[in-house]
Amino acid sequence: MKLSSLIPLIIGGVLSQPVYSEIIFSDDFDSGLAQWDISGNVTTDSNYSLSGSSAYFKETGQLSKTIDLSGSLGVTVEYSLASRLLENSDYCYAEYSINGGVNFVTMSVLGNGQDNGNFYAHNQSIDDGNDHVIVRFRAQTGGADHCYVENVLIQGDSVPVILEPNIVVPDSVSFGSVIMGNGAERVLSVENTGQQPLSITTMSTLTGDFAIVTDTCSNSELPQSGSCDITVSYSPQSIGGHNATLSIQSNDPDTPQATIALLGNGIEEHGQGYIENYDPLNGSGQYSRTELTYEDLNAGTITQRVSTEAFAIPAQAAQPAHHFEGRITLNNPGSAGVGQFSEHKDTYRYTSNADDPRKHIPDFDYEFVQTGTHLVPVQRGILLNSHAYWEYILEPGRVWKEEGDNGKSRASIPFALMQKNSNCVHNGLMTFTYDDNTMSDVAYQIASETCLYYQFDMWGSVDATYIPSVISNSLEIKQAHQSYESSKIPSKPIQELAVDFPSANIEVANFGHASEVTPEHMTFFGVFAEGVHYTSGCDTRQGSHPYCERLRVPSYSTAKTTLAGTASMRLELLYPGYMDSQLTELIPQAASDPEGDWNDVTPNNAIDMATGNYRLSSGYLSDEYSTANDTGFFLVLDHAGKLDYSLSRYPRKAQPGTFFNYHTTDTYIATVAAQNFVRNERGATADVFADIIVTDIWKPLNVDLGTQDTGRTYDSESMPFGGYGLTYLRDDIVKITKFTSIDRGYINGQPMLDPAELEIAMFADPTSPPLDVRADSKYYSNSMWSKRKVLSGGCEDYVPYMSGYGGIQFVMLPNDVIYYYVSDNNEFVWDKALVEAGKLAAYCQ
Repeated sequence: MKLSSLIPLIIGGVLSQPVYSEIIFSDDFDSGLAQWDISGNVTTDSNYSLSGSSAYFKETGQLSKTIDLSGSLGVTVEYSLASRLLENSDYCYAEYSINGGVNFVTMSVLGNGQDNGNFYAHNQSIDDGNDHVIVRFRAQTGGADHCYVENVLIQGDSVPVILEPNIVVPDSVSFGSVIMGNGAERVLSVENTGQQPLSITTMSTLTGDFAIVTDTCSNSELPQSGSCDITVSYSPQSIGGHNATLSIQSNDPDTPQATIALLGNGIEEHGQGYIENYDPLNGSGQYSRTELTYEDLNAGTITQRVSTEAFAIPAQAAQPAHHFEGRITLNNPGSAGVGQFSEHKDTYRYTSNADDPRKHIPDFDYEFVQTGTHLVPVQRGILLNSHAYWEYILEPGRVWKEEGDNGKSRASIPFALMQKNSNCVHNGLMTFTYDDNTMSDVAYQIASETCLYYQFDMWGSVDATYIPSVISNSLEIKQAHQSYESSKIPSKPIQELAVDFPSANIEVANFGHASEVTPEHMTFFGVFAEGVHYTSGCDTRQGSHPYCERLRVPSYSTAKTTLAGTASMRLELLYPGYMDSQLTELIPQAASDPEGDWNDVTPNNAIDMATGNYRLSSGYLSDEYSTANDTGFFLVLDHAGKLDYSLSRYPRKAQPGTFFNYHTTDTYIATVAAQNFVRNERGATADVFADIIVTDIWKPLNVDLGTQDTGRTYDSESMPFGGYGLTYLRDDIVKITKFTSIDRGYINGQPMLDPAELEIAMFADPTSPPLDVRADSKYYSNSMWSKRKVLSGGCEDYVPYMSGYGGIQFVMLPNDVIYYYVSDNNEFVWDKALVEAGKLAAYCQ
């Protein structure tokens, strides 16, 4: 018997009868399982329940129920799900089907880490218009793993019959920011959801900045479920926000005059080369999608990992039908029961089987603007937040339209999570459907990283809210994005090397060779030769990443060169003598050292990591890889703590400038010295990274905006880490490495670094020999590494390179070829690539 209670509902149109909220089905399992179809290992249990008994199922056990929904709308399925003792491959599923069991949509799932016996409540809406729904709870576990369900409640409202016509229009339409003198158009749909014909008579006249372009609605009659369109244009004639109201007259008895708010923002053009419809699409929109479908994103919970192709823009993608400008908020992404997590490597045992904040993406509340078919985040760089372990880095994505998305547009956004106070980067993708006012849930998946010690997959979906708004500086954001895209070095797939150099007999496989870097740990690699960037793919555990050019990677210790060393050589050019000044004059805490260990030490000694202060000399990494260094320096959040350890840890044992011992702390000291010097010269708000690196060098090089940020201490000092904490795109790697090596520090004919110091850094000054690293023919000078190699042709020379923790190498070859790779299996070999690159141009002159 259905229980009902009268609830008044406000619905446009006249109802033929009252509307009742009804309990369609309920079961608390206290009376057993008689109402269910069961198979496999299913029984009841009184030990783990909210009260009385629960349904208990394991292995392949399942219970299902077919529910008649005829005569109901607004149907919801409520239940509480619990689990115990699950392992990585064990899951407890709650699902429903609206097509007779042909396909099931996951409502929620519990996995390893959500298995402490607690019940998680869930409420799932079922789309109107379905006569039946099958509700199913099933296990995918071993014999010692347990699933429980309690208090299943299905309820809905009795179907109202709207005898009269009922007009449905959007509340508002935003045109975003438009340059004065330009225009933008939006298509507004008008629908009739009543049973009687809707007669539309007239609509208001728009004046000023808004105008009606086409109108198929006026003086028309829409049958039940019929619709018509109005195209409205916005052409701002002045700077600032503009608004208007479009009124539509009809025979809807409840809303005889429907209104639509029109919003736009007029802006002034501040640059050249801007394209309004950037990177347009001309596909048909036909695409046979089997993963992350419209139904998955709008009526289900994503519980399985999918191919990265599900996030890619299809070959036949059509131009998006909607304009996105505003804020996306993910609603409680860190809640227990949201998302899935599978660990592949955890050297430091960060996570156990229990739920953990590391297993969830952080809160998300960020703005985006759309330029043509690109969706650009307003907030770029390393986005600090309240999460204990993760920081977002957001990348521009793509937007398009597919036929199967019910008229909505679709977006895909690459993103990364960077470990707080560290430099590990885990690469992910997000996707959702949207229109001018709403969006679906957001599906996300992380299936690759550049991180030696912590590797995992994280995936799921989370409820999201879209708040359309006008972004005041949207034009500048769009122009900056388009400027970067047009500045990228011309690129080709790595296989084209053999085509472009036909007489060189290139064996492309020798770049990124499997004997030198384990393929599953290779993030990407590339070769720069004669003005072209030859690029590899970027594989993940779920297929090839669809946006390799937006795959963000960590710098780790390449920052010692690109930040600390480069800043020192820049300051030497601007302020001659800086590199040979005294650290005790630049850092008061060094001058206060009671043992005087920092007397006669210079910034040059610090970037050489030859301060003369060290503890162990058995190997050049002995001090660096100590537990004391982790706890005393790397894990410390504040500047005072990092600097105190850096200055006090190592006693004087050698003459400064004579003995190399690898210390990230030395690079931190060099960064602090440069920061203090810049502030003394330029004022208290000056910053060595923002002013000396970004403004002077990286902006002229058109380095990506997301790269123009660095890890810093978590205090008011906000000191750049100096020796790590940067991130790059692959185009940035080539631009920065080319500037340092091939261009010898010149931009537009002007030297940006001290030429003499850069020659020393490139091992090209025979009067300034490098420091012997005492391992594998390695040397170090001015923050740069080199290996002494016998090259093709018989000559012997230094080969400079930048190096980063875990397996990051940027190699600057003597024939003006650059070879780089980013990996995370502690592999630092490039002998095959060295030989192969020698075929592109002679090493020995």
